[in-house]
Amino acid sequence: MLAKDSENKTKIGKEGGPEAYRILVIDDDPMILQLIAEILKPKGYQVDLCEGSGDALERLIDFKYNLMLIDSKLPGITGPELLKYCKEHHPMVEVIIITGNPELEEAVATVKTGAFDYLSKPFTVQKLLETVEKALAHQREIFMGQLGDGFRGLNVDTVVRGFPDLKIISTLGVGSTGVVLLVEKEHKKYALKLLRPRADWENNAESINRFLREEKILARIEHPNVIKIYESGIAPEGKLPYILMEYVDGKLLNYYVKEKRLKLEQKIFIISQIASALVAVHKFGILHRDIKPGNVLIGEGYIAKLFDFGIASIKDSSTSATHEVIGSPAYMAPEVFNRQAMVDNRSDLFSLGVMAYELITGIKPFQGQSVDSMIEAIQSARPVEPCKIVPELPPFVQDVLEGMLRKNPEDRFASASEVLHSLNSLGKGSKTGEQSLWSQIRNVLRRTGKVWS
Repeated sequence: MLAKDSENKTKIGKEGGPEAYRILVIDDDPMILQLIAEILKPKGYQVDLCEGSGDALERLIDFKYNLMLIDSKLPGITGPELLKYCKEHHPMVEVIIITGNPELEEAVATVKTGAFDYLSKPFTVQKLLETVEKALAHQREIFMGQLGDGFRGLNVDTVVRGFPDLKIISTLGVGSTGVVLLVEKEHKKYALKLLRPRADWENNAESINRFLREEKILARIEHPNVIKIYESGIAPEGKLPYILMEYVDGKLLNYYVKEKRLKLEQKIFIISQIASALVAVHKFGILHRDIKPGNVLIGEGYIAKLFDFGIASIKDSSTSATHEVIGSPAYMAPEVFNRQAMVDNRSDLFSLGVMAYELITGIKPFQGQSVDSMIEAIQSARPVEPCKIVPELPPFVQDVLEGMLRKNPEDRFASASEVLHSLNSLGKGSKTGEQSLWSQIRNVLRRTGKVWS
């Protein structure tokens, strides 16, 4: 699904030189950050710097990292706490804890939690580079070992044993559950998603079933803004579950959020497309549950494609949705964190509202220095009024955002169709008819309570 998305691509394999690796450094000392950057960047590594755990959490939502260097004494959520979060939610990321006050007990505890190493300040250039190189080599070794012999030729122009009719071109993305490859078949490019084998493979039916559910969901949906599935199953050679998907040459939406180059009309066009995709998704009783910029691919002509249905839920006769809290916290609706609350398609609309707010203003509406504080903000805080951030923003655009971001699901748009209708109406209004158009949109919304600060 990913193509020329250098901002988000993560490579692991023999072909990966330093330029293939992205490293996140978190330290509240700007001098240490600058020092580490000056050591690592000349070696070709992509290096991102954060002075706090809040910024780091946002980065982890937006980008995929191979390695994190974390100061143990961060304000707010501490280095060891951030390490624990990473190992739970991003298990493939290697972590090196750095500290100015080395303690044996802390060092042992962090390694037990999953840190690759514990590095004391001051450190030499050679020591830092050696530790980084060893951590990345360890990640590469673990990854290739998990994939098995059938994947050891990823970097060459060969065919894996389980897919004799496919030519592997490159690795598009690597996650905690699998890998996505760019492949070619009969001169046409596809994205091949493979589930990573595990030690308890024979007893791993639940993971395999969840992986293949993505195909079953998408196969039922024919929509220009949803990634198309061509085939799926379990390859006889190696028993590898796979999904062969549409390949789109483009960039993830979070690239455009960071670049801030899109015009308002282009942003609304993208948001409208995702709303349209949700109309189709919800029609089948499916909740995506992870609407965020990292799950939206933008191709030629700013055509948007929604993908990654790996944690979606399907309504059935016995329940309206699962209450399992999984997804990306910054984009989740308030009711998702309440196990007693009913979760339905309106939670996806809230996530769409968060994503739309971020795309239009350049910042997330709800922020926090930890996951808990971020959740608290989502449940109780009022975001800054978008017109205060973007003064030229038409009031009726802000009104549509408001209709998606209400805390109470009953006060939001009732359906993705209503969101789409309102967004499409924006493009048809004129200055003389603007007040009338705004009134029509307001009639759709439930005007109770306040959204903005």
